[in-house]
Amino acid sequence: MTSEQPFHARVVDLDSIADTLGTALGRHPGVVRLEPTMRSVLTRWKVASVSQLHRNVRPDTPPPAVATRDGLVLSLTDGVLDLHVELATNISRPALDLAREVQEVAVDVIRASGLAVGHVDVTILAIEGTPAP
Repeated sequence: MTSEQPFHARVVDLDSIADTLGTALGRHPGVVRLEPTMRSVLTRWKVASVSQLHRNVRPDTPPPAVATRDGLVLSLTDGVLDLHVELATNISRPALDLAREVQEVAVDVIRASGLAVGHVDVTILAIEGTPAP
């Protein structure tokens, strides 16, 4: 049985979206940096090993769609992008307000990429003071 509805395939470049997110979030006022953590390092290793295993065991099917950067983990499932952000903030900005702003920036970037927004989790790992002159 065939469908009368056309099927529109789309290629999603998660690495490009991760780069755009990293730039946009890193430039946001109050964000000191995206935090490289042991979690992001282990996630990178896990993604690399799962991708390699997938290529060997199931070469005819697409691998899981995950991208990582320092402080970012993106996961794509059925056109829905989930994001986890880990960052350091400046003490001059209220952490809760900044976390909400970071979520809004991330949602805007994800929507601009044409994907549906899933969970956007923001974890503030450090709050740092302004450097002395």
